[in-house]
Amino acid sequence: MSGAVRKVVIIGRDAAAWLSALTLQRSFGRTGVEIELVELPSTLGPEDGFVTLPSQRAFHQLLGLDETRLLRASKGVYSLGQRFSNWSGAAAPFIHAYDTHGVALNRVDFFQHWLRARASGLSVPLEDFSLGAVAARQGRYVIFNEATSGFSRATHGYNLSAIPYLVAIGKVALHEGLRHSRGEVREVRHDGRQISAITLADGRELKADLFIDASGREARLLRELEPGDNFESWQHWLPFDRRMVASAPALHPLPAFNQVSAFKSGWIGIFPLADRTVLVTSYASAATGEADIAQLTSALSGLRIEGDAVTEQTRAGGRRQHWLGNCVAVGDTATRLDPLDANHLQLLQTGLSWLVTLFPTHPEDMPESAVYNQKMSEHAAGVRDFQVAHMHLNQRYGDPAWDAPREQAPPASLAQKLDLFRARGVVAMNDNETFQEENWTSVLAGHGLLPQAWDPLADAVPEQELIGNFQRMLGFIGTEVQSMPTLQDHMELTAPQQPESDYIFG
Repeated sequence: MSGAVRKVVIIGRDAAAWLSALTLQRSFGRTGVEIELVELPSTLGPEDGFVTLPSQRAFHQLLGLDETRLLRASKGVYSLGQRFSNWSGAAAPFIHAYDTHGVALNRVDFFQHWLRARASGLSVPLEDFSLGAVAARQGRYVIFNEATSGFSRATHGYNLSAIPYLVAIGKVALHEGLRHSRGEVREVRHDGRQISAITLADGRELKADLFIDASGREARLLRELEPGDNFESWQHWLPFDRRMVASAPALHPLPAFNQVSAFKSGWIGIFPLADRTVLVTSYASAATGEADIAQLTSALSGLRIEGDAVTEQTRAGGRRQHWLGNCVAVGDTATRLDPLDANHLQLLQTGLSWLVTLFPTHPEDMPESAVYNQKMSEHAAGVRDFQVAHMHLNQRYGDPAWDAPREQAPPASLAQKLDLFRARGVVAMNDNETFQEENWTSVLAGHGLLPQAWDPLADAVPEQELIGNFQRMLGFIGTEVQSMPTLQDHMELTAPQQPESDYIFG
């Protein structure tokens, strides 16, 4: 880096603001770049939580955060995947585990052999061949040994209590030297191409070479530079326009997966934490009124709501360009999705990772923005398509809230994936995808999209040999999972809850 960019100002709130601040401070604070955060009023409450994918673990490692201490601070727990129920009529629930299925035979992917066996009468579900899914179902935590490490790639995401998590992140950022203040924006000065200065409500004026807009849906900075058609609505594919968040008592023993259950007007998520359970309901306001949603959520989940149940309007969509001039939109400012598939922080940390890689070398000419916009558009479209697949493949016939997204033609990029998978059980993977082929296979097959054909090379394995291999895999998984600790025992051993004063970060 040439050092020409000398100051970065972040305007925003909550996760987008604090994770941006820590990432940039850790990455560039010691190179002479000054990072300043102006924190806008928070929209979080004590009921909020973050549900993350396994990639959040690598992001925490990049930031130098200790996983065990962070889990203690944020009342967090591990999650091996998500269990979907009531999405496909009378079909059995399925687990989308963060893992592969079986092992390749004769260099042909296991799923192709499973398709062949299923056509011959096999009734064993695909997830039974996943170490991670079986462990999740039994409430176990996967600990690898020499045998399992060659068979499975099982890993975990996190469930985190939002406010304690960001308090912990903030402590690290301030310890690293971040400049921080609170305020609100009164005026954004710009020439239509670049922002020159920001005036705050208290009269302070801030100048910077690079501005980060982490303000959320209001896009307080980027909206000053963007054309009127920069935001693309995805509401026709992801139609649930209201979200309710509440807390329920802690679950004991801790389940090793998150539960996502569909009902007539949306879905309800049950996300365990160490000291409580986060309930999230995403629903269509035209089908269920706000006055009824808390009672309905409690009844359908079987859990008592404690404290306030907070609802908000949502609108799925994304900005076509995330970086305009010298302003970069991150998190919810850039892309807003349904809170499905543990994506709360995913596109935020992806954007920050690319921003570090493409950090501009000159304060006026920033050609890095074109590459950044391309990468982030591809990532956002990939996550969007993964969510739309859930909606499009649902089999809740007769429920208007579900009929609409199923009947809606999917995005062209998703249609291509569905067509190829339907034909031969292969996923057409693109560059810059968040979810890998095993994730797509788990979800598409779980929702009932089962190909009738398979790779012809799978037929080269004799039937009795195939049966023997399947039996050995199932026996191996069963034996190994039984030797694993429960998630409850593992959490109590490795991340016992302690007073907050015991937490030291940085």
